[in-house]
Amino acid sequence: MPKARSKRRLPVTSQQLPTKNNPSGARTVIPPIHVAAHEKIIIDTGAVSNVPREKLGKSSTETRRRINRFHILIKEQAKLMARRAKESSTESQTEIQEAINSVLQEMARMGGLDWYQKASLLGQCKQRGGDTSRWLVPKLNELGFGKSNMKEPLKLLDVGALSCLNYAKERSWIDVVPIDLNSQEPGIYQQDFLDIDLDHVLDVASNGDKLTIAAGDEDVGNDADISHLFTKPFDVVSLSLVVNFIGDPIKRGDMLKQARRLLAPNGLLFLVLPLSCTANSRYFDDERLLSITQHLGFTQLYVHHTAKLAYHLYRLTSASIPIKPQETLRFKKQLLHSAPGRNNFSIAI
Repeated sequence: MPKARSKRRLPVTSQQLPTKNNPSGARTVIPPIHVAAHEKIIIDTGAVSNVPREKLGKSSTETRRRINRFHILIKEQAKLMARRAKESSTESQTEIQEAINSVLQEMARMGGLDWYQKASLLGQCKQRGGDTSRWLVPKLNELGFGKSNMKEPLKLLDVGALSCLNYAKERSWIDVVPIDLNSQEPGIYQQDFLDIDLDHVLDVASNGDKLTIAAGDEDVGNDADISHLFTKPFDVVSLSLVVNFIGDPIKRGDMLKQARRLLAPNGLLFLVLPLSCTANSRYFDDERLLSITQHLGFTQLYVHHTAKLAYHLYRLTSASIPIKPQETLRFKKQLLHSAPGRNNFSIAI
């Protein structure tokens, strides 16, 4: 009987560097960087830190400014690590590593990924505009998935979940599986979205074996049996404000391809991006996003823009387009708009 693959422990590197409040660097550990074989970059803050509320930002403008700065640091880190991988000179690698350390040091001073998630969670409160699930639920009702029409609950994978209560009002007809790299709540499973292998999980489940992941809280359990969460594809995959967090355009494309792999036929992809990603980028816009999603077999159902966010809802209508791991890029990073003042966001597939 085949056994479930154990979750591989990735190599960890950490350094003690000086900070503003600790010039000597003593006992100040920069968040470790985990680098997998396929060069995924994960910021790990280790134990959950106690971030004071006042450090999350006194206003929505201040919080948003700091979150944007954290996004810039993520992108800079990804670029530097890509450069380091290509460099053969030890001297150049050392210089690049120093630049990486500087980026990590600033992230640590801000509070690391734990601060980012708490700041984002604060942004979900009604005073800061609410969470994006409140836009999705009415659309699901419009599509005929309401409580009175469902024979069994919709299975929804909430990627980058900040709260396990986002769909609490709909629990009778929406079965949510919330995951995140750095779980902030007992009800959220600590799991890398790109590491989910549905085919493997289905094989494991059919043989009666158990599959476990590292959970985000002792209440869930580090050896919790989660095979029941992956016994069939999902009806909805939610990628709300997570694709833009990834610094590498190709990895962003990988997230869209992974969403397609995990969706059932006619399943729905809920994608939320900062409006600036589609309205103010040199390399990306709504038309480009539509071309990419159509290439992946999605049909666009809804598009909605607010002052800050772009909401997109798609249905998976085609399963005939092959997706190869090493496929040549069809949608490369390409200059679309040359006006000054634009950002560099893009998605490559």
